[in-house]
Formats: sequence, structure tokens, C-alpha cells
Amino acid sequence: MGPGGRASPGATGEALCHLKLLGLGASGPGVIAGDWLLEVRTPARAWLDAPDDVPGVLDAPGGARVWATASAVCGLLAVGRDPGERALELLRGEAGVDGAVTGGAYPTFAAAGAWWQTLGPESEMSEWALRWAREADDDWWSGWERATALTFWAAAGIPLEHPSVDGFVDRLQEEPDAQGWPEDLGLTLRTLEVLTYLGA
Repeated sequence: MGPGGRASPGATGEALCHLKLLGLGASGPGVIAGDWLLEVRTPARAWLDAPDDVPGVLDAPGGARVWATASAVCGLLAVGRDPGERALELLRGEAGVDGAVTGGAYPTFAAAGAWWQTLGPESEMSEWALRWAREADDDWWSGWERATALTFWAAAGIPLEHPSVDGFVDRLQEEPDAQGWPEDLGLTLRTLEVLTYLGA
């Protein structure tokens, strides 16, 4: 379910990345989620979300579509499913010259993971997106943004040694006190999950 309370391709793609980190990508829930994503593709062979199903701040009206597609592609690839070449073509068409994709932070986090898996480590597309995330680090970004980015990147196989991953890990570890985020158990658990997977 997305933030809007509806079944969401973007949220489902992100959930597949979590299952990958937990070693459950091939589990029953992982297979069902992957099957559902492939069934709900649009005629253009991509995915759609409503604007209020996108986490964070959207910087363009079309960002919900890009978020849904980027997250679904990254999640499917992470668990060994084929999202189809058409979705990747559409996603590449949303990349700006600065490395960000239409929609801003969350779509770009997911797109970087998708490109790393499809175009190869250190490909131009993935590196531009990762560099944008590393250099942008907007004022409204907090632990949730960094933990979510790291979830996509870890599931995509981007190593801890990559400057963007390393930088986000450092910022994430600097934020809370020794008890994590006592007022936000979800963020504490997500941080433990991704840092454990990365060996940070």
C-alpha cells in the first residue's frame, strides 16, 4: 500500500527491495508481488501511481508515473524478474542533464538502482543519478529519504564503497542517538535492515 492507502506499484517495487535485503525475494510474498506488478502494467508497459502515493516531495506533475516505474523496475530486477525493455526506455527518457529524473528525489533514488542493474556498474546513467543524490541532499531530506535510497541501492547491488552509498550511510548514522529514532520505530527498523545488509 502506498501513502494514499491504495495498492501502489511504487510501494510494491520498494517492498520487493526490502524482501531482497531480507533474503526473501523468492518467497511467496515476493513472487505474488512480482506477479501483481507485471499484471498491472499500463498499455505502454510501465506503471502509474497517484501523486499522493509518492513519498517525499514531487517536483513535477509526471513524477508519480516515473516513481511508480522506477521503483517497480528496480524491485523486479532485484528479485530476478524482467520488467521489460519498454519500461527502461521510458525511464531513460525521463532523465535530466543533471542526473535527476522527473519527479525528484524518490524517483531518482529508484532509477539509480534500476540503471545500475540494467546498464551495469558505473554506467553513465546510474552514476549521474547517484551523483545528483549525493550532491543535492535537499534541506527536507531526513533519515527516511536516506534509508529509502539505501534500500534501493543495496537491493541493486551497489556496494558500500560507492561514494553515494558511503555518504548516505554516514549521514544516516549521524542523525539518531544511540537508541535510534524512539519516536519512529519504522525508520529505526529500516535503518537496521539496510545497514546490516550493507555491513556498515
